[in-house]
Amino acid sequence: MNNAQADLIDLGVDLGVADKYTIGVGQWDFHGSPVDGSLVLGSEAYIYGNVAASKDIGFASGSIVYGNACSNTFILGSASKVTGTQSICTDVQKNDSRQFDQLSRDIASASEAAKNLAGVAQGAISQSTTLDASQLNVVNVDSITLSSSDILQINGSSNDNLIINILGNAQIASGAQILLSDGLTSANVLFNFIDDNFSSLNFGGANISGTFLATKGAFNAGDGATLDDVRFYTNHALVGNFQTVRTATPSIEVPEPSTLLIIIAGIFILLMRSNHKHQ
Repeated sequence: MNNAQADLIDLGVDLGVADKYTIGVGQWDFHGSPVDGSLVLGSEAYIYGNVAASKDIGFASGSIVYGNACSNTFILGSASKVTGTQSICTDVQKNDSRQFDQLSRDIASASEAAKNLAGVAQGAISQSTTLDASQLNVVNVDSITLSSSDILQINGSSNDNLIINILGNAQIASGAQILLSDGLTSANVLFNFIDDNFSSLNFGGANISGTFLATKGAFNAGDGATLDDVRFYTNHALVGNFQTVRTATPSIEVPEPSTLLIIIAGIFILLMRSNHKHQ
């Protein structure tokens, strides 16, 4: 990541191997046994990034992952594909059925770390609300319920981070928006569902951005959502009937042309000297 860009790790929240994925679905602890861990995509879903699921990944017809896919089982519909590597990677491997894989452990650890941070109580967010990441690092809310005209606006810069710990559920209606501005990306803003029993994130044709994290959370996405900068991590299940999912890509520093010319010239001189010595 660009050194100028802040990250949730600055607040002590390490996503571990989950950070490699746009969507990661692990398993939760049911009396000592791992359960769930399924990622299910509807037809013609286009995921621009890597995906992983501890148990299985199911694609309906025409779904495409423009990246790598990691799971123990793949169920692919007609014309669906993974453009990168499709495999059982080490992030979801385990020695026996009662063991938790690395993806599940890292999702749980990150959620717990965020939950334990001291925050400002906000109550329930049930109408248009503005939060300022330059003034707050951690906010605790009871729930998030946005109607079709509501906007949750989060302001800040690329140097700011904000964690929103959600005790209950989040319901985002079609037409509602969760917007990040002034340089904030999903790398800076975390929605963490902290209910020890069960929580849910449901949204339809909404425009949302941010990282969404849950140890025991069911994420359900309907048609028509605008998801230009999101990451989803849960140790339960994600069912997505969305169309296009993207994660903002940090800029990669590339040498200026003048620097490249200097490097090339230096290599050429070294090669000439080497050839001269061998003549």
